[in-house]
Amino acid sequence: MDFFGLDIGSHTIKAIKLVKNGQSYQLLAFGSSPSNSRGLISEADSDMTALAESIKKLCQTSGIKTKNVVSALPQDQVFTRVITLPSLSETELNSALKWEAEQYVPIPLEEVTLAHQIVGKVKEDNKEKMEVLLVAAPNRLIEKTVEILRIAGLRAVGLETETLAIARSLVPTDAGSIMIVDFGAVATDLAIAEDGQLVFVHSLSTGGEALTRAVAFELGLDPNQAEAYKKAYGVDPEKLEGKVGGAIAPVLEVVIKEMEKAIQFYSARQKTISRIVLTGGSSGLPEIATALAKKLNIEIQIGNSFARVVQDSLVQKVPTADIPLYSVAVGLAMKEI
Repeated sequence: MDFFGLDIGSHTIKAIKLVKNGQSYQLLAFGSSPSNSRGLISEADSDMTALAESIKKLCQTSGIKTKNVVSALPQDQVFTRVITLPSLSETELNSALKWEAEQYVPIPLEEVTLAHQIVGKVKEDNKEKMEVLLVAAPNRLIEKTVEILRIAGLRAVGLETETLAIARSLVPTDAGSIMIVDFGAVATDLAIAEDGQLVFVHSLSTGGEALTRAVAFELGLDPNQAEAYKKAYGVDPEKLEGKVGGAIAPVLEVVIKEMEKAIQFYSARQKTISRIVLTGGSSGLPEIATALAKKLNIEIQIGNSFARVVQDSLVQKVPTADIPLYSVAVGLAMKEI
């Protein structure tokens, strides 16, 4: 099926069109544009229409002709959990997952759509059990996303969470155990993948906007100035006497503590994370990878969204600073349908 991947972010919309060649992919089209409304958070018809118009224009400027699209649901608006169950048949599993969802999903089950993916098998108490990734997406969020795409003249042929898409684009299936940290504008998503399969997902409501607010408050800047300072100086202690890094540090510490908890959770399974891959808008802040590596004592890398894509002349046109922004869209464009 001919389709493209569309990441409707709270700050920017990203589109990617790929074609698969053997085990690799070739980039056919790409583009990004500002998300000029409150995005998927808003319930206002005017915001939905404005967002649809932005998507339509992005497709035109990117040269994407197909109307079939795979899009992502914001991770912080979806309930995701990896659960361990006895080995069950498909019928038994569906029944068990409804019961499990009642324990973990904080809204009525009739208001969500459940999906699952068997992650793998583990041994507990000398018994073989199965690990299952359970996803519960609010029906209203699904309906709203599909409607926005319809207004934009597109047909949704697939929806999945941002983290699933990121794991597909950034984590090879033979990569061992890797933590993914997606620094979004309004939230930071943490995930642990074993050979490309998610075994842990957690979202926290601290993102790039919180970092900008901290810089604005501490240095007495307006939001636009604070954003520029954040991007220019990051957490580099050598720049501007480390004042920007000092402003960012308390907010970043919140993320670090959650990363430490995730590492401890994984260590309790007698398993070790080999490295951490950063992606998303704030992953490119100066010295952020170095700062995290010092705190966590683990190798840190900036994820290359196009690592599995043939490095031709079109890929070279993607601005270096924008490469981490495309991890969701690339992963969506790689989805098997």
